[in-house]
Parts: sequence; structure tokens; C-alpha cells
Amino acid sequence: MWKVFLAAFLVFIAASARAAEEPAQGETHQAPVLEKIADDVWIHKSWRHVNGWGLVLSQGLVVKVDTGVVLIDTAWTDADTEDLLALIEAETGAMPAKAIVTHAHADKMGGMKALHAHGVETIAHKFSNEDAPARGLTPAQTSMHLLEKGKQLYFAGYSGTPLEVYYPGAGHTRDNIVVYYAPAKVLFGGCLIRPGEASDLGNTADGDVNHWAQAARNVAEAFPEAEIVIPSHGPMGGRELLDHTIDLAESAAAAP
Repeated sequence: MWKVFLAAFLVFIAASARAAEEPAQGETHQAPVLEKIADDVWIHKSWRHVNGWGLVLSQGLVVKVDTGVVLIDTAWTDADTEDLLALIEAETGAMPAKAIVTHAHADKMGGMKALHAHGVETIAHKFSNEDAPARGLTPAQTSMHLLEKGKQLYFAGYSGTPLEVYYPGAGHTRDNIVVYYAPAKVLFGGCLIRPGEASDLGNTADGDVNHWAQAARNVAEAFPEAEIVIPSHGPMGGRELLDHTIDLAESAAAAP
């Protein structure tokens, strides 16, 4: 019963925060914001007008661990990432020491130059760094060689608990990764995981629709303790977002 209550509470909080922070109808831009969701964990939000999609929200994560502040994904642009870094420093008392980006699209890697200008160490999947230049993006400084599905990489974290990076195989892109922070039971699913309000998979231009459902299953199986699930493009929720993504992906794969 408590899990049902938790899921309902998360939906209420996310909806309330979104109503307060989303740009008004007709606006083409809004400055990035930070939203604290747990001890030492924040969601960052930024918006960009995308042709064919309108004003698109993108979310990432900020986690304060024993070794410093870790940023998951940039804002859409270098300018917005500059603003985001200022927010992070004001909120946490420190600039991010490291940044992990979850795939090679502008909503995740559009602010890499800003990070490098501030001396933030940047880390991405090997495939992300290979694909970034062709998409007009700056590669990260360090490549993670997570070439096998299910391969994990650990970063020192809170009280010795790792911040975990996981590669589930291709879905939204061939390089999409997710990040899990065990102390708060927070799973950042990035663009692989769809929000509850989504009726389709969204942008599939660089996706593997036939493997997307399995990638989402891999994530669900890898993190059975995850309670808070955060997608890139909509409200956070619980594990129902994993099931919802699997359903959407199976439907898309079965479509003629």
C-alpha cells in the first residue's frame, strides 16, 4: 500500500512543480531551474524550441556525493549550461567535479563547451563520443567502454555507496545509458524511459525500436530497488514508468 501512496505522492509533487516552473504558453525560452527531490539529489530542467515538437523540456540530475558534485547531462545549450552551473554552485556550494552525459543528442550534450570552460571533467559512452561530432556536438573528455549490454561502471559516492552507470543496449539511441543513485533509490532513465503521459516513443530518428523494450526490461531488472524513476521529457514517477516504456516500445515494434 505504501508503494501506491508513494507513487501517487510523486505524481502530485511532479505535477505541482511542473505547473509552477513550465514556460507560459507562447514562450520560446525559459532559464534552467533546479528542483530538489531528495537529500543531495536535484533534477535540473531546461527548455528549447525544437522544430516539429514545440517547446521541449529536458531533464538531468545533480547528485552531491562524498567526492563532490556530479552532473548528469547538460542543459540544451552552452548558455543555459552556464546558467545551470551557477544554480548548482549556489545550491550546493560547489561546481560539479564531473559530468556524465547519457547519449549524444543536444538535450544531453549541448552544453559541453561550457563544462569544459569551467574545468568540469566530462564522461560519456564510447558510442556517444563517436557520434557527437556528426551531430554538431562536442565529445566528452573520457570515454566509457560499456560495449556489452548490462555492463556497469561505478563511481565513488555517498558513504561508500556507488553512483552507478548502466548500459542496457540500444533503445532511444545506440549509446543510451542510465544512472542509479542507491541512497535515494533514484533512477535517471534519460530518453530511454518515457514519461507516464507519453503515448509513443517520441524521437526515434536514431533509435532501435526493435530492441527498445528489451533495453527497458534490462534497466528494470538491473535496479529492482529503484523507487523514483526520472525520464528526460516529463514528470518523474515510480516503476510504472518502466512498464509504460516497455508497453510503448512493444507496440512500436509490432506496428506495420
